[in-house]
Amino acid sequence: MVWGAGGGPGARPPTARSAAPRSGDARAPGRVRRGLLGRRVDATAILTVYLALALFIPSNLALPALGGVGTPANVFALLGLLWYLATWLGGRVLPAPGTRLARVAMCVLGLAVLAAYISDAARESSHAEVLGADRGLIGFLVWVSLVVLTSAGIQERGRLDVLMRRVVVLGSVVAAIGFYDFFSGTNIADSVHIPGLQTSVAQVSVMDRGAFTRPRATTAQPLEFGGMLAILLPFAVQQAFDPVRRHLHWTRRWGPVLLIAGALPLTVSRTSIIGLLLVALVMVPRWKPARRWAAIGVMTASVAVFKVLVPGLIGTITGLFASFLSNSDSSTQARTVKYSAIVPYLEEHPLFGRGFGTFTPDRYFFTDNQYMLTLAEMGALGLVAMLVLFVAGIHQGGAVRRLARTEADRELGQAFFASSLVALVVSATFDSLSFPMFAGLFFLLLGAGGSLLGFVRGEAAGAAEPGAAKTSEHQLPQLVETR
Repeated sequence: MVWGAGGGPGARPPTARSAAPRSGDARAPGRVRRGLLGRRVDATAILTVYLALALFIPSNLALPALGGVGTPANVFALLGLLWYLATWLGGRVLPAPGTRLARVAMCVLGLAVLAAYISDAARESSHAEVLGADRGLIGFLVWVSLVVLTSAGIQERGRLDVLMRRVVVLGSVVAAIGFYDFFSGTNIADSVHIPGLQTSVAQVSVMDRGAFTRPRATTAQPLEFGGMLAILLPFAVQQAFDPVRRHLHWTRRWGPVLLIAGALPLTVSRTSIIGLLLVALVMVPRWKPARRWAAIGVMTASVAVFKVLVPGLIGTITGLFASFLSNSDSSTQARTVKYSAIVPYLEEHPLFGRGFGTFTPDRYFFTDNQYMLTLAEMGALGLVAMLVLFVAGIHQGGAVRRLARTEADRELGQAFFASSLVALVVSATFDSLSFPMFAGLFFLLLGAGGSLLGFVRGEAAGAAEPGAAKTSEHQLPQLVETR
């Protein structure tokens, strides 16, 4: 029942959400009131706490009884799902029309997860694999909670914009930690110890490539660090250009862009560079010529700056792609061997897989490819379900871009489009959804895209009504209060 557009007992009519009141209206349902005392809990507040836990507590620290899935952020997300169910049954929140695509995609993934779980139970699996399948179900529920809270729990457009700004700010702090790791040659997360939590995976030592330390900040691995920043970069760029934020000092608008985009090359990985290039290829061509040429000039100058400030970095990165194209790179050759080694497991259970969460590195090996891992764990049905997730995110961004009435919303839709496309592509370079920080941010953004699409569709429907007032571009500065 959670997935549909229907509501629980006493739910408001479907038009309540699309007619979102101003963010300063204390009477708005689900609105967090100003002031430290008397604040009402809403989905944005819950998701903000989740983001703080997910981004600032190292992802390898978890509750001992739950293993890798038992991170504080995941446990809090499950509590958030219980909160949503309680408020939904009480009629305080109601999924708006036009927001269900993300939840439908999760239903498809849920079918694949359950089919894989049954497939694992039907074969002679080890005790470790049974526990892995159970942890997989818990992890899936965490993803469900994030999609539900964002796509169905956020009742006001202003609160969605607040969440997106917080995502970018918190992500830029993680990027800043990555700068510290790179230039200090250490990893700050190694010194974090929290009572009650223990390392759920083997401790990753400081990794290097060439003469450079590869930062990972609070993530589990440099690839996760680069992938996470790559799907956040489009939103940092969009917020820097947002007209309603022009009154802010340039450091507040462009600081996150510089931190996030600047940290990507420091990972010295093809994944980060591919993500960076995809963001540029998707967003830059749609800008007006003046902004487009300025952006091309800035990117060209950035390469020169890196060559001066970090000698040898650009050469090392270009060498990575050259060795990849010539098939002389050791990491590329190792992945090719893994692709052939995984074929027998795919042939055993081609349709439903061996069980979601059972193909663990300690028992088998790292696949370094989310699509291959999904085929092994959930079979062809799981691969289709995962592609549905990525395509749903891309579609939501494109639909927002087409329906939006303002340039700012069109650029935000393009940011969702770019972020989902990056996730689709880089998932072929590492097992992306196995990393809790990347996976959590991806599903949060998937739900946020659905929420934005619902708001934009509501505005478009209202504008189509006879006598409806239309918002023009020169009225954008008046929307500061609502956004």
